[in-house]
Amino acid sequence: MLTRMNDLAGEDYLSQRYGRSQKSRRRWIAPAIGLLLAGGSWLTWSALHYSNPEIRTELISFSVASPREVSLRYSISVRSAKRTHSCTFTASDLQANIVGQVTDTIPAGGHNYTRTIVIPTRVQAVSAAITHCL
Repeated sequence: MLTRMNDLAGEDYLSQRYGRSQKSRRRWIAPAIGLLLAGGSWLTWSALHYSNPEIRTELISFSVASPREVSLRYSISVRSAKRTHSCTFTASDLQANIVGQVTDTIPAGGHNYTRTIVIPTRVQAVSAAITHCL
């Protein structure tokens, strides 16, 4: 037994003892590289696609002008200036109930706008928000 152990050095001895062959050790490399390329390209595509949306909005400020209306200032950036876009805005009271809503239509032809709108409310509002833009 000792002579046989001396004949096979370190790694070769363990490979023979536990039945590991040289071919089976490297079988996983090709699928791993393929998976890495596919996953990496998908990750790059999704990062580039979702970091540059079609419409970007930012609420700059809002102020309660009177107990029956809220003034809201916002900016919008659109990628495609060929079509009109519309944004919906809401005003909320202290219990977060929606007390006013208005839709603003942005005309085609430009990419960046800063607009001010007035939201009529049924009771005094304490907050205003951009709900969504299409």
